[in-house]
Amino acid sequence: MDFKKLFRKDDKAVSPVIGVILMVAITVILAAAIGSSVFGMGPAQSAPQVNLNIKPAGPIDSTGLASITIEHLGGDPVNFGTESIKIMASANGGTAEQIYPGNSPFTMNVGDIQKLDLKINNPTKTALQKTVSGTKTNLVSGDVVNLRFIDINSGQIFLDKDIAF
Repeated sequence: MDFKKLFRKDDKAVSPVIGVILMVAITVILAAAIGSSVFGMGPAQSAPQVNLNIKPAGPIDSTGLASITIEHLGGDPVNFGTESIKIMASANGGTAEQIYPGNSPFTMNVGDIQKLDLKINNPTKTALQKTVSGTKTNLVSGDVVNLRFIDINSGQIFLDKDIAF
């Protein structure tokens, strides 16, 4: 057995070169993936910037149906379509329910005034109700309704107001 041939010092190493090439390739692929996900996102969407005045549109009727008047005082136009804005209402701090404008969809511009019934889309009841001692009852004069207008595209609440009837 020739020991000189076993311990030769002129052997060329291939595995470190392949390792470096693989590491560079993995780095480039990761950088491309991260860059495309970060730069591929569009600009962040924001809720409409709007000033709305909301007040009761009169007394609550005998069926417990309450109405509000919305006045657009300034800012962006507001589209009250089913895919653009969700209106959540809760009576006296109770569970919030979605309100569906009867004359939807409509768009409000500066100076527009619109009447909106606080109706929910439920076949067993049409008016927003409150819970008293575990029982659902109609709204009466003196009740406070919290309204939240939520922009669906951005998921942001752009109006949160309590209305006393």
